[in-house]
Amino acid sequence: VSTQSTGDSVTWVKSTVNRRLAKGHGFYLQHAKETCLVGKKGADPVGMRGNAFPDLIYSERRGQSQKPEELYSLIESFVPNGKYLEIFARRNNLRNYWVSVGLEL
Repeated sequence: VSTQSTGDSVTWVKSTVNRRLAKGHGFYLQHAKETCLVGKKGADPVGMRGNAFPDLIYSERRGQSQKPEELYSLIESFVPNGKYLEIFARRNNLRNYWVSVGLEL
């Protein structure tokens, strides 16, 4: 059981409806992926599962700044009944049991 703050990341590779790599609007690069930071502060919550989840999600691109459902499911499975925070959230990302922070809320 760890009592330290820790962080890691999950990479979301964006695909099209045809399962091809989604092209973004970058100037030099296509930005077909997003890095989602995952962190924990303090002691491990009761029920926390470690080393059981992939750090890569290959999922269809959704609406503007809308994260994939698989990301939320992964985090909620990793820490059942946890306290969840999403930064840079938008209205289309609001979820029950999550604290959402963003300029457009």
